Amino acid sequence: MELPWKNRRVTFEQFMDFCLYDPDRGYYTSKENIFGPEGDYYTTPSVHPFLAHCLTEAAVYYFEQLGQPQCFHLVELGSGQGILGQDLLRHLRNNYPKVFERSQYIPLEITSPDFPDEIFGFVFSNEFFDALPVHRVLTRGSGLQEIYVQINDQISEVKGEISDSRIWDYMKIGFRQWNDGYEYEVNLRMVEILEALDARLKSGVILTIDYGYSAEDYTCLDHPQGTMTCYYRHQAHANPYVNLGLQDITSHVNFEVLVKTGERLGWKNGVLRTQRQFLLDYGLKDYLRCEEAHGFFNAERVEERLRLKTLLSPGGISDTMKVMEQRVRLE
Repeated sequence: MELPWKNRRVTFEQFMDFCLYDPDRGYYTSKENIFGPEGDYYTTPSVHPFLAHCLTEAAVYYFEQLGQPQCFHLVELGSGQGILGQDLLRHLRNNYPKVFERSQYIPLEITSPDFPDEIFGFVFSNEFFDALPVHRVLTRGSGLQEIYVQINDQISEVKGEISDSRIWDYMKIGFRQWNDGYEYEVNLRMVEILEALDARLKSGVILTIDYGYSAEDYTCLDHPQGTMTCYYRHQAHANPYVNLGLQDITSHVNFEVLVKTGERLGWKNGVLRTQRQFLLDYGLKDYLRCEEAHGFFNAERVEERLRLKTLLSPGGISDTMKVMEQRVRLE
């Protein structure tokens, strides 16, 4: 894929944005199959619909917390193929018709971030923030250099001055210590989206499900090259300069920044938990009891159980994904 810059340097955020979201050549905007066996990786909704089941239970709980509003917004950030939203709406229609009748589902993509003027309800996302373009920086003692992408006959990385003063604030908020010579990702887009939501969300809950870490987690881990990872045909690697437009580029969410941004905006943050714990809190045990009632040897349920096992296996998706609930003007 030919890049639009010749003999120029651009921020890594600009480069990543083009590779993932260019209308004609971007990975998310032009590739048909990115999930499942024919794609490059699996997501929780593509493995099993149980996440939608739990999100439905959460949505009903928040509907009650908001006083059973006549119009209850269900805003999905990064709806993608729509699997999660469709499953959620089906669960609502089948099990909570009153909530379904009052619900308005609003799917939003990174490429069309036009939020409604007013939101009253439930904003949720699954692997959305980790797909946002990021800046990359390198620590030098107590200072920072930004990693730029130089576009000549070949692609190379060059170091330079910090392109946006907000990068300093992000680094101070997100990391308790900086290791000299280490690389870090800075997700300013995430902060911008949280601020945009705050300006429009009259009252409700924001639920973020994503790969990520707390500040304490990051201190205990050794990431000299940061957390950026590329996925191509179910193989993970660390080179963003190959397979342009054909591979995913992602970086883990800094939940410390998510929490501190919420605090700055006056939100009430919940406890950061694993996806497994979230599933347990919103119906996993009841679901498993129901499965048992169908009979462990019921042939029609074998594939269902195998997919659920994949979702819940120790060390799998549900242990590595984190969930954060943030209440916005909701007592």
